[in-house]
Amino acid sequence: MKIPIAKPDIGDDEIKAVMETMKSGWVTQGQKVEEFEKSFAEYCGVKHGVATNSGTAALHIALVALGIKSRDEVITTPLSCVATTNPIVYLNAKPVFVDVDSTTLNMNSAMVEKKITQKTKAILPVHLFGHPVDLEPLIEIAEKRDLYVIEDAAHAHGARYKGKRVGSFGHVSCFSFYADKGITTVEGGMALTSDAELAEKMRLLRCFGMSQDRKFYHSVLGYNYKMSDIHAAIGVVQLKKLDSYIQRRRKNIEHLKAQIKNPNLKLPNEQDYAFNVYYACHILTRKGKDKVVEHLRKSGIETRPLLSFIPEQPPYQKYGYVRNECEIARDAHRKGFYVSNSPLLSRNELDYLASTLNKSLSEIE
Repeated sequence: MKIPIAKPDIGDDEIKAVMETMKSGWVTQGQKVEEFEKSFAEYCGVKHGVATNSGTAALHIALVALGIKSRDEVITTPLSCVATTNPIVYLNAKPVFVDVDSTTLNMNSAMVEKKITQKTKAILPVHLFGHPVDLEPLIEIAEKRDLYVIEDAAHAHGARYKGKRVGSFGHVSCFSFYADKGITTVEGGMALTSDAELAEKMRLLRCFGMSQDRKFYHSVLGYNYKMSDIHAAIGVVQLKKLDSYIQRRRKNIEHLKAQIKNPNLKLPNEQDYAFNVYYACHILTRKGKDKVVEHLRKSGIETRPLLSFIPEQPPYQKYGYVRNECEIARDAHRKGFYVSNSPLLSRNELDYLASTLNKSLSEIE
């Protein structure tokens, strides 16, 4: 592939940090994890960070700590990675899907309230592809209905809603540091909160439910979701680069928009309330998606489907979702895909990507 879907920036500083950690004699969860937790929480404007071994794990301990249980309902988006909804199902709770906004592809905040029932306990919005959800209406609904808000910010490191960084609005927010995310620890995640009691619950849950003061005494059923100091050492270095990564990603999209003149293709946008970090370059086609994707493949440009339309995934069939209830999300999934927006993309690579996308129109005429 000339342009792979992801190209993490692991350089000499990250390698040095890993080597120093390995030589220190302490490689499991320790001081580096604490440093990363503190730094990332401060960056996002919250008080506490709880590092985990994945973003999925962060969502899981957040839901458990908030008391989500069997037969509860959590309102969320149908268009995301299943990592958003799987932890809900782990607890035998039910994801309740709200269709997306046609412009941002994020949960349509105006449609949430009519989905609330007596079983609803939380709202779980996803800042898809780095564009913030319209959070203010969701927070108003949650306060009025006594619901929790859990931000899935796996794509949105550094994104801002009305000037304030995402991850600082919900009762809990969860991030992923997988290899293709805004910054990486290779594998890893983090739950953020300004609630000290909630943070302690999540710390307990990520480490077998074991008391910090009494070794091998487990007051609750917990999990082995810890992050290692080796992974955290990479994260500490990466965080220092995050703002520069965001600037490059934003310039990439600006350049592509200036170059791509194909009316069949709709590129990412940015609403007035948002500061989009453009985790990837997602594209909607008016027609001929499969031919466009095949043209890109033949040209050495890797693509991915527009994540998952979750209600149609086999493990979710048991809930009996109405097939056409989330039509905008379903249509976007059928017509959309994404390509790399790595901060390492060169101007030549961006020009090649743009020209190839422009030429794709001839493939469907």
